[in-house]
Parts: sequence; C-alpha cells; structure tokens
Amino acid sequence: MAGKHLLMSRLTRIVELFQINGENGLTYEEVNERLFSMQVDDNLQISLRTFQRDLKDIATLLNVHIVYDRTKRKYVLQMDGFDNQLNNHRRFALDGLKMFHIAQDALSSNFVYIKESKASGLEYYPVIKKAIVNQKYLHFAYQKFDQYKSNNRKMAPQLLIENKKRWYVVGYEERNGKLSTLKTFALDRFQSAEIGRESSLIPAVNVKKHFKDFYGVGTLPLEGFDDRVDVEIETSIEYGKYFRTLPLHESQIITIVNGKTQIKFQIIPTMEFIAELLSHNFQIKVIKPFVLVDSIKKILEKNLSQYL
Repeated sequence: MAGKHLLMSRLTRIVELFQINGENGLTYEEVNERLFSMQVDDNLQISLRTFQRDLKDIATLLNVHIVYDRTKRKYVLQMDGFDNQLNNHRRFALDGLKMFHIAQDALSSNFVYIKESKASGLEYYPVIKKAIVNQKYLHFAYQKFDQYKSNNRKMAPQLLIENKKRWYVVGYEERNGKLSTLKTFALDRFQSAEIGRESSLIPAVNVKKHFKDFYGVGTLPLEGFDDRVDVEIETSIEYGKYFRTLPLHESQIITIVNGKTQIKFQIIPTMEFIAELLSHNFQIKVIKPFVLVDSIKKILEKNLSQYL
C-alpha cells in the first residue's frame, strides 16, 4: 500500500508542477528538484526512466499529456482544445488522486483532520455500474429522509451523477410493468442493491442532455416554468469573483455594468436553483424574470414570518 500511495502522490504532484508552470515547461532536472523540495516524509525523486513511465501513466489515468518540446528542451503541459466536459473529467480524476494520498496521510499522520463523515453510498457503485453497462434492472431498498423504513424498488439505471460531493443514480423506475419518467435517487439513501434481469426497452433519451437545462440534480420545474428562461442576478464586483471561480451553470455569462457584476443564465428554475440563490443571502439580487423574483419574495416572507 505504501508503494501505491507513493506512486499516486508523485503522479499528482507532477501534474500540479506542470499546471503551475503552464506552457513554460520544466526540464527533468527541474521536476526532480521541485519534487525533492515539496517532500514531507516521502522521497519523491525519480530516475529519468521512471519519470517517463510516470508521464505515460498520467496520460492514461488523467488524459493529461506532458510532452517533450525539442525547441524549448523542456517537458511542457500540452494545452489543447478539449471541451469543458473532458476538462471536468480531468479535474475530477486529479482530485481523486489527491484525495487518495490525503486519505493515506490522515491514517498515518496527525496533520490531517477529517470530521465525522456520514455514509456516501459509494459501496453500491460497482453493482450500479454493472447494471448500467449490462442494461440490467437494479433492485434496491431505498429510504427517504421523511420515512422511517425503506421501500423495495426497481429501476433501469442509466447514469451516475456527482453533485456537491454526493452521488446519485438516474434511471427509469418500473412499477406495475410500466416505466416512469427519469428519476434521481441519492446513493446515501440506499439500504441494499442487487442486479436483476435484463431491462426492457428504454426510451431513446439523451440522459446527460436531460440535465443540461437544470441546476444540480433536481429536474422538477417551478410552477410556471416549462422551458428555459433568461435569469439575471446582480452582485458586487468583489463577490462576482466567486461566480467566476465556481460557475453555477454552463450557460453562465458575466459582465460588468455600472460598477456591478451582472450574471445571466439560460436555465429552467427549480427549488434546488432557488435554494442555491438564497444561500448567497444579501450578496446577490435576482433581477429577472419577475415571476422568479416573486417566488423568492414569497419564500423570504414565509421565512421571516417564523420570527415575528
């Protein structure tokens, strides 16, 4: 395990070095020097042969390509035109590597503190993945937060989604021989899961596209919103930097107007989207559409009435 931990730690740190240095690149000697300077209790220095093997592993695991530039006589991070989705996958894979060696540090040191963690449901990932890949039904016991016991359910799973460090499975629930519309189930509410027989004919729906018009994993539109609308919010220039680093939605467009940051989305509003907007308190103001503004006002008035 120690050897695997060291390898994962080294791969992660190599990618971080090239992310920091961008297109300027690094020589093998410079990489080794920096690996030595950042070590805590592991010797991360490597031979040239091992370094080249590491670059192949990084390309395979993360689809991140660090190549030798003969003109610069340095290794450089290849900056290409991959789409946002692939870049998201790269970041996710890199975060996974980081979490691996952080978890190992937490077990073997006293400088990492992990607060009490609840069940994530990820123990069911292998069986759900197998059901999706092999187009099988998934039989599972599911307990909602507002229920005292779990219910046995059956679905044709289509997609696994991660959102805000929680995992969900999306698919068609079967009841009385009929398939429902797409439903989303949180893995941390699973009590058990097993694979069933091959699933019946599934509607030809692009499940990933199904979520493109929504924020998060909730897809039940607010009353009066059946399609995408232009949503505009306003905040200060300083607070606007938050949305630059953590965009709420892929349709997000930020502009500066009259000393204010204006952020526009094309989205189907849901309660999950409203909850996200309200989490920013007085820092933001919803400008339009007016129907959404009225919905937020009613929620705020109801909240305030509890304290009167």
